[in-house]
Amino acid sequence: MKVILKNHWVVKPAEATWNGTVSLSEFDQTFAVTHVPTIYYYKYFQDFVTDEIIETLKTSLSKALVYFYPLAGRLRWINGSRLELDCDASGVVLTEAEADAKLDNLTDFLLSPDYNSLFPRVDYTVPIDELPLLFVQLTKFQCGGIALSFAISHAVVDGQSALYFFSEWARLARGEPLMFAPCHDRKLLRAGEPAVASPTFEHLQFNTPPLLIGKSSTENEKKKETKGAMLKLTKLQVEILREKANQGRSIEDSKERSYTRYEVVTAHIWRCACKARGHKFEQPTNLCICVNIRKKMDPPLPNTYFGNAIVDVIATGASGDIASSPLECTAKRVREAINMVTSDYANSTINFLKKQEDLSIYQDIHAFRNKEGPFYGNPNLGVISWISLPVLGLDFGWGKETHMSPGIHEYDGDCVILPENEGDGSLTVAIVLQLAHVDAFEKFFYEDIEC
Repeated sequence: MKVILKNHWVVKPAEATWNGTVSLSEFDQTFAVTHVPTIYYYKYFQDFVTDEIIETLKTSLSKALVYFYPLAGRLRWINGSRLELDCDASGVVLTEAEADAKLDNLTDFLLSPDYNSLFPRVDYTVPIDELPLLFVQLTKFQCGGIALSFAISHAVVDGQSALYFFSEWARLARGEPLMFAPCHDRKLLRAGEPAVASPTFEHLQFNTPPLLIGKSSTENEKKKETKGAMLKLTKLQVEILREKANQGRSIEDSKERSYTRYEVVTAHIWRCACKARGHKFEQPTNLCICVNIRKKMDPPLPNTYFGNAIVDVIATGASGDIASSPLECTAKRVREAINMVTSDYANSTINFLKKQEDLSIYQDIHAFRNKEGPFYGNPNLGVISWISLPVLGLDFGWGKETHMSPGIHEYDGDCVILPENEGDGSLTVAIVLQLAHVDAFEKFFYEDIEC
């Protein structure tokens, strides 16, 4: 598929906005600080032409940036590999493109490099203080269908904040008023403040992940070819997994609430990855889990908090034990890790990071500085949940999408669970593994549900 870039615009806030420097929280400045891509596909609507769509997007985006003005700013490196945000209304980039394919030809929507050209190109050779925080690309297909893709800086927003912004922008594009004004007070997570205490918990997420037994580095694993797969779980299959996990619980465990969809599906993914990778029984393996802390903080953060409010926690085990034990045992490991996250735990994480002289070893910044943060591939895994996020139904005035998906991921061990586009309770698991492990993973993924 060939995609031609036709035009691009720098879109700035429609009105004057607050101008100044904002301290970022420790959660903003660690792990992924690059741009996160997502894409929405829309079928052709005869009442709209491309010029009208572009004008609608530009006008509404300009209005949205008045409320969400941090996105129009720029990042800046400061001492200790830390970042701060310069709210200077420099603007975001909107690009118009055209593909030589028809939307119906993209039937599988795989996580394939063949679709790279449908996403905005982010040039990380540009100094960070000149790099926009949001890129948007509208691609028109020969059939009249369109793809609308985004690349948004993870140093400024997490998934919930990004989708909240897209939703409010879409409302403005439809001619409706803003529903909820964003909360920009990053001091709620002590941004820019000194450490008030030492960490009170062990924070495994900042330790070096386990290596394959017998290996002294991850260099060989990083070089291996990877492949993405999008695997659907019907509502019935999800319920089968939940029933298996909940029926197998001990009497003591059964006194607690039943396992959630995320807990059992994540446990299922972890077990299948351990089997597919063919580890030795005693191989240590980590599962990295992202937990939203908005409701866990004391007092809770507003739902409209615009920034990163997620904490990573680690579940651990021996690969052979994970693979051979019943699903409920792995689901219990997942739950125990999630239950660690409290307001005290989040504050301990903040204190841990504030006491670090340099944050670079905790940042995935290889795109900026040609260096990499921690490697979460074989024998490890990271699973992110979009199950409860409002990822579906993004209507800019020409109807809801026919399909949405996360962007292209190339790194072994990256996994996202998201709701299926039908909205019927089914889920899609988007996962990247080494090419040699993908077929075996898919085999176990479906076989283990039927067992």
